[in-house]
Amino acid sequence: MQKNEALPSDLLIEPLQLKHLSMLKSENNSKYLGVFQILLCKKWFSLLETNLTNIIPTRNSTCFVAIERNNIIAYILATPINRRGTCWSISEPYFIGESISFSRYNLLQNLLRQVLYKSNINTRSFLISINTSDNQNLSIIRQSGFQPLRIINYWKKKESNNHKKKETKDNFIWEKLTEENSQQIWRLEQARESINFRSIFDRQWHDIYEKRNTLTGVIKSKENNVIAGLIPSVCPQYKYTLELIRGLAWDERLNESIPNRINNIKIGKNKCYIETTSEDKRLIEILSRSNWEIAEERVLLGRSVWKRQNGYKLKSLEAELINSLVGNLQQQPELPSTIQIGKNK
Repeated sequence: MQKNEALPSDLLIEPLQLKHLSMLKSENNSKYLGVFQILLCKKWFSLLETNLTNIIPTRNSTCFVAIERNNIIAYILATPINRRGTCWSISEPYFIGESISFSRYNLLQNLLRQVLYKSNINTRSFLISINTSDNQNLSIIRQSGFQPLRIINYWKKKESNNHKKKETKDNFIWEKLTEENSQQIWRLEQARESINFRSIFDRQWHDIYEKRNTLTGVIKSKENNVIAGLIPSVCPQYKYTLELIRGLAWDERLNESIPNRINNIKIGKNKCYIETTSEDKRLIEILSRSNWEIAEERVLLGRSVWKRQNGYKLKSLEAELINSLVGNLQQQPELPSTIQIGKNK
């Protein structure tokens, strides 16, 4: 099936184009006009970045729309996670209309197929996040080759602010993200992740630094060591989403420094969400007693897609390692035999 070939029931899955804006004239869909105009601009920038990956980093999203009878009924976004574009995150589908002949199950299936197999996204890995209770969509995603990587808890601050702030002096230092401390917090992140997860999302320290905002930063000890931090989420689900990172070894000073930091976050009327893994019982305990509650639990899934790039087929990490080892083994000269064969008399 070609990229723009019609599916059953006249369903089309296409990259967002200028012609699609005219499909948003109805009152129900007119509110999406501004959103699609922004997405279209991002798509143009994304195409430029794809052609100039060696000059400018990849940052912008690509949008794919599902069209039935000249009406946009759903769309999905693919966004690069790192500046090299080796891993992209795929959003959940956004439904802006109802299909006449297709269920939402079928729409997600076709939208995923478009991103994974028909798009021009030149990448090897994808991530997608879904609510743990959404069994139907989880089934589709698993059928598309995605494997669960970890369970994520999304925390939000409780409406009632009864948390008592404790005065702590000289126990820790809060520092905005810099190039130096981004490298330090990145090493903490790498230490806690599995080799499989690191190979999929392939984030480097400068990816953390470039996506910094006014809320990101690190917690330093008096000895100037980074012991924890709030960094940009790998696969954010909300506008203000921070990932809480700490070292493998528990530092008792975090019992005071983390509550002080997260309860001093100021973003006006908007809500800030903090991510933790469901396995980190220490952080769960601290957030629970610091006036924060779990708003949502999601599963992060990953998929490695080995495509041909520049005429060559990408090899697995194992194959590259074996070839590297074998290639470094130089052929040894034949050793002289210690057995002497007597001459015939």
